[in-house]
Amino acid sequence: MAVAAAGAAGPVFWRRLLGLLPGRPGLAALLGRLSDRLGRNRDRRRRRSPWLLLAPLLSPAVPQVTSPPCCLCPEGVHRFQWIRNLVPEFGVSSSHVRVLSSPAEFFELMKGQIRVAKRRVVMASLYLGTGPLEQELVDCLESTLEKSLQAKFPSDLKVSILLDFTRGSRGRKNSRTMLLPLLQRFPEQVRVSLFHTPHLRGLLRLLIPERFNETIGLQHIKVYLFDNSVILSGANLSDSYFTNRQDRYVFLQDCAEIADFFTELVDAVGDVSLQLQGDDTVQVLDGMVHPYKGTVTAVGSFP
Repeated sequence: MAVAAAGAAGPVFWRRLLGLLPGRPGLAALLGRLSDRLGRNRDRRRRRSPWLLLAPLLSPAVPQVTSPPCCLCPEGVHRFQWIRNLVPEFGVSSSHVRVLSSPAEFFELMKGQIRVAKRRVVMASLYLGTGPLEQELVDCLESTLEKSLQAKFPSDLKVSILLDFTRGSRGRKNSRTMLLPLLQRFPEQVRVSLFHTPHLRGLLRLLIPERFNETIGLQHIKVYLFDNSVILSGANLSDSYFTNRQDRYVFLQDCAEIADFFTELVDAVGDVSLQLQGDDTVQVLDGMVHPYKGTVTAVGSFP
C-alpha cells in the first residue's frame, strides 16, 4: 500500500505566491517564515519534505483522464501515476494498516498508544474539548509524562500539541485551561502551539465575537502520532468524536517515515503559532508574525 501526502513544487512557487500579496505584509511574512521552516531539510529529505503539501494549490492543474473510473483494476492504475511526480511517497505493508470502526475504538487506541509512548506524542486538532473524556485523555498524558520522569534512565519523551487559537480559547473553560496543568508540571517536555490566522487582526479582532471569529480562519490539521505510529482522521479531540460521532480513522503502525513527515509538518506550523505559557498567556516567538501587531523582533507575551 502506498501512502501519499499532498505535495508542492519548488521555491519558485513560494516567490510567485508571495508576489500575489501586495499590501498584506502580515500574511506574506507568515508564509515566508513557514517556507523557511519547511524548507530547511529539503535537500536531506527531499522526497518527503512537508512543504510539498502545498502542491495542489501551486501546481498547474492535472489534465482530466477519460478512462473508465475503475481504480481497482490494473487498467486504472495509470490514472494515479502523476501523483508521484508531485508528492512524497511512502511504502506501507498492509499488515501495518488498520482501519478503525468506531469512535470508542479511536478513543481507546489513543489512550493505549499514549501509555506506551517512549519518545514522542504529537497531536494536531482543531480543539480539545472540556468534558470528562477529554480530561481522561489529559490525565493519560500526565501519567505517561510522570512515568517518564521516574524511569531508571532519563526519558526524552516530548509532547507536542497543535490547536487553533480562536477555537481553543473559546469560553472561560477551554482547550488552554485543560492543558495548563501539563505545561506547569512538565515545562521542558510539553509544547502547546495555538495557530492564529493573520487575517484576524485590528478592528476585525475587536469587533467579531467568539464563535463568529472562527469563520475568518482556522487550523484544521488532524494527526495523532505516538512514537512511529500514526492515526490519520477527521475527528477532533472531543467527547462526541469519542462516543457517537462516526468519522474515518486509519491507524498506521510502526511507519517511521510517515511519523517523521507529520512530526515535521506539525512542528513547522507550530513554529509560526503562538506558544501557550504556564500562566495562560501566549508567547510570540522572535521574528514571527504577531497576529495583532504584525512582525515582531523580540519575544513577548499577551493574553
